[in-house]
Amino acid sequence: MTKERGTRQLAMQRMTAVLLLFLFACAPARTVRINGQDVPYEEAARAEFNVAKASYDQGRYDAAAQQFGAFAQRYRDSELLDEAVFRRGQSLSKAGKLQEAQAALQEFLDQRPSSPFRNPAVVELASVQTKLGQPAPPLPPIDTSQMSDREKNQAAAALAESYARNGQWGEAMRWSARVFETAPPAERETRRKDYEHALEAAPAQDVARFVADLDRGSPAWPAAALKLARIQLHMGDRAHASDLARDVLASQSHGAYADGARAVQQAAQGSGVRPNLIGIVLPLTGDLKGFADQALNGIALTLDLQGRGKVQVEIVDTKGEPDAAAEAVEQLAQRGVIAILGPLGIAEGLAAATRAQQLGIPMISLSRADGLTALGEYIFRDMPTSYAQAKAVAEYAQKKLNAKSFGILQPDSAYGDEMAHYFWDAVDAGGSEVRAFEHYPLRTTTFKPFVQRMVGRSPADLEERQQFSQEAEKITREIKDPYRRRKALSQLRNQQAPIVDFDAIFIPDAARTVRLIAPAIAAEDVITTGCDTRELEVVKRTTKNEQLRTVQLLGTSLWDSPDLVDERSGVARYVQCSIFVDVFFANSERPATKKFVDDFGSAYKRAPGFLEAHAFDAAGILKRTIEERRPQSRDELRAMFAGMGKPFEGASGDTVFGRDREAQKPFFWLWINRGSIVEFDPEGPPPVPPAAPVARR
Repeated sequence: MTKERGTRQLAMQRMTAVLLLFLFACAPARTVRINGQDVPYEEAARAEFNVAKASYDQGRYDAAAQQFGAFAQRYRDSELLDEAVFRRGQSLSKAGKLQEAQAALQEFLDQRPSSPFRNPAVVELASVQTKLGQPAPPLPPIDTSQMSDREKNQAAAALAESYARNGQWGEAMRWSARVFETAPPAERETRRKDYEHALEAAPAQDVARFVADLDRGSPAWPAAALKLARIQLHMGDRAHASDLARDVLASQSHGAYADGARAVQQAAQGSGVRPNLIGIVLPLTGDLKGFADQALNGIALTLDLQGRGKVQVEIVDTKGEPDAAAEAVEQLAQRGVIAILGPLGIAEGLAAATRAQQLGIPMISLSRADGLTALGEYIFRDMPTSYAQAKAVAEYAQKKLNAKSFGILQPDSAYGDEMAHYFWDAVDAGGSEVRAFEHYPLRTTTFKPFVQRMVGRSPADLEERQQFSQEAEKITREIKDPYRRRKALSQLRNQQAPIVDFDAIFIPDAARTVRLIAPAIAAEDVITTGCDTRELEVVKRTTKNEQLRTVQLLGTSLWDSPDLVDERSGVARYVQCSIFVDVFFANSERPATKKFVDDFGSAYKRAPGFLEAHAFDAAGILKRTIEERRPQSRDELRAMFAGMGKPFEGASGDTVFGRDREAQKPFFWLWINRGSIVEFDPEGPPPVPPAAPVARR
């Protein structure tokens, strides 16, 4: 019985299927009505699509964009819909409507990830982003299996540039390699540099896959293979690094890649290191040459640059350029240096440190580049950073001066932005707050408007004071003579007390600018001479106010200049009691500093600056470690730097390297007292009175 029922059900299912097929076959085809006639849906769609395509082919891109857009609205079920939506974005791009094109193409890729027009859409979007030259959402990776070589070559430049701009360095590396491979001779060098830049920034896993996929006959292969060999060396895979470096040498026996491969081989094998040889990389030519000369003057006081001492020296020019700096490190690696000192600049510093880390060579850098020592365990630095300086000033003001609220007045410059940012962070971390903040154009010489806004005395601020507004209205109403009215209003403005609800003002700018700012602050009745009792008594008698509120001026190493305290200019009185730090102070009473200054003066007949002092210290650390502890390998020397127990008594302070491999040394704390810049002990009593509590606004 059960078997019979099952047979009957199967027969019914078959009959139902046949009936459905019959009904579909007999159903009328979908049509649309055009000019009073029914036209098959897909036929009508194709006709309208062809009209839009004709507009595009004729260069009428605005019309084409509108027509493709109308098609997409009308024929949502057409097999041509994907192409129409893509063509609309393409038409907008050709019409120069780049923002609209970017939005349309991005939406297409987001909503139709499996479309057969995905690759052309990515290429078109890359072209649009390149033309816009603005940050944009990341491009999706492209499926090269669906592209011909001709299509790849045509799309490569736009894709490489767009991927690079968006920080998608793995894809940028792949496409810039193709651009390099197909570049005409006149463009080959430029394209090579673009490719190497992308290669340097690409993630390690992307580089590994790229090398595996790349034809060894490609001109892009040696650079990629060398990069991977350096990565392997950095990861401790010395065997594979050496093998890959050997393959690079087999493909190229001369040139930069061959030199780099030899350096990798030497580092991987751990041979050829000369324990008494130090490398120095400095910009001996180019814009930074003057700074290099200063550094060499300091180094020469402790290392014999003529090769007559126990510790030998090799000096290579970085030209102040990243590529040359990285190449200089490789040259020194091949010569067997046990460590490297330098360089100075930001970009060259990062490039040199990156290469030294890859090759496992200890480096003591003099560059202030952000994140330098974070590159790896071989990178040390003997140059205080802006972060350390701003943090120290903020912490001292809070802990020793009892400052709980701050004002910041900064220039519109990279230095001003950086120092203000770090100072503000340190204030927040200490539980205090910034209550007034202003910034000014870099080359301005008039600071009154900015100071007025900080203390609530700008015209807009005064208008918000009810009493002032009422008095101003009364003067305007009652005094008809224009001259007398202006004079009365001016007197009224000057009578308005400043709103000073901060204990200190931080000004991260040079002495020549502070000379203009300090009088502008005083002109707004802000008292900054809290340590000068005689001056305070005069102010009390003048204002008939016994409860004066003073504000502490705080600065950076850029304040350390005789110009700031030159009493002939009349400015010194306005910076009296100011406090700032420096990374070197030639008039210090520290014994090691005094000896360095005396020796330097005898040798060069001038006073040294901070660069000479820090270069001297870095060279001294290297010399002492090599002579006293006699490391036989780079790893031994690196471990000695990391575990320095005994501080090096340097010109810029007693120095050890912290866990972050940054030099740990005390700043020089300075204050201005009656026209002189004077050093003080930050651990002792402050040279100025601490702040009194400030009422909130």
